[in-house]
Amino acid sequence: MSTEIFTPTRLRETAARLAGALRSERNPEYRLAILKRLARRLGDGAYPVFLKLLVIIAESDDDVAKTAVADALVLALNRMDLPSGQIASWGGSNLGSGEAEAGESAPRRQLGPIEFLTAWYAQRTQLPQLDEKHYAQTLALLIELCNHSAELRRLYPAKLDADSRSELEGAYTRVTRDALAAIAKSWSADSAPADVARTATAHEGGMQAIPRGWILRDL
Repeated sequence: MSTEIFTPTRLRETAARLAGALRSERNPEYRLAILKRLARRLGDGAYPVFLKLLVIIAESDDDVAKTAVADALVLALNRMDLPSGQIASWGGSNLGSGEAEAGESAPRRQLGPIEFLTAWYAQRTQLPQLDEKHYAQTLALLIELCNHSAELRRLYPAKLDADSRSELEGAYTRVTRDALAAIAKSWSADSAPADVARTATAHEGGMQAIPRGWILRDL
């Protein structure tokens, strides 16, 4: 499903329906099923839309829906089964030969929300690159959303730290792993979400220079 058909109005309407569905289900099993089904229905190429829907809920004043999302993600992390999207592995093909080729031929991995967002920002993928401002804003909102569960606030940084120590078959560049490690360390220290996001963009080494021909975009 193309992201182009999701106008701001439709995004808000879809996020409202998602929030309503999550509020109506008290069982984390059903809530997780709702999130995973939505991510699948959108399709791999539209996983950024799924992230945008989470961000809209995070920006709302609907604390019940926020807690419902966080509780569902606790269950997902305990099962290592986060609602995920596919992103091209950086080492899987010659990504320097163009976005179309990267999108068509590079092996892909399934990544959860924060992992996907960080890889999208910090390395070459099949998607137009995410710019720093919108990456930091989106990351802070996702972390704020996750903080509605104390258990998720403990589990997710631990998962990111583990990811940062693994090559994951070429899923992450060194810069991405450094960013994940910085997020995990700052988040585990109970830093404010905006401060956690700043560490992801200001850690030593920073993001690699943008190659010629890359397209920057916001979420």
